[in-house]
Amino acid sequence: MTAHSTMRARLAREEHGFTLVELLIVMILLAIIMGPLVDAFVSGTNAAYVTNGRLSAQQDIRTGLARLEYEGRCGSSATLLNSGAGVSFTLPTICSHLSPAVAWCISGGVLTRYLATTCSGTGQPFARNITSATPFSLQANTGDLQEVLINLTANPVGKAAGSFSVTDAITLRNSSPS
Repeated sequence: MTAHSTMRARLAREEHGFTLVELLIVMILLAIIMGPLVDAFVSGTNAAYVTNGRLSAQQDIRTGLARLEYEGRCGSSATLLNSGAGVSFTLPTICSHLSPAVAWCISGGVLTRYLATTCSGTGQPFARNITSATPFSLQANTGDLQEVLINLTANPVGKAAGSFSVTDAITLRNSSPS
């Protein structure tokens, strides 16, 4: 036997690898360690999804309300539509950026803007999942400018639980005091 083959035989005896029992123990320990980490990751992902759903729904409503406020403040009069499911603004000529009238309505859970005095035709949707059937009301005290009160309630999309409400009051700056 040569020195080279003796060395090979000795190395072969020293290389014995892992036993099945050792591999199973390592796998069980990894499962014990990884289980809570996976739970934490899944919980964090779900929380981010819920938060993003709520944030998106709130942002849609706030964008719609900002546009509604802009148009309402320029209005000279407001009329409730469909018992408070919508509101129509008559706009004076100084509001040249808009048509003579604009209507905002809740229909099928969607806050929609119409370039008309009614809630019909093609409109521009701004927010979905609105649960308030009649969020608009008018308030006009003697001597005051006309005011539109808004109370929108919505449910976020997807897994985001719980509804939220947004309230606003828009004073029609071009209305005449009563």
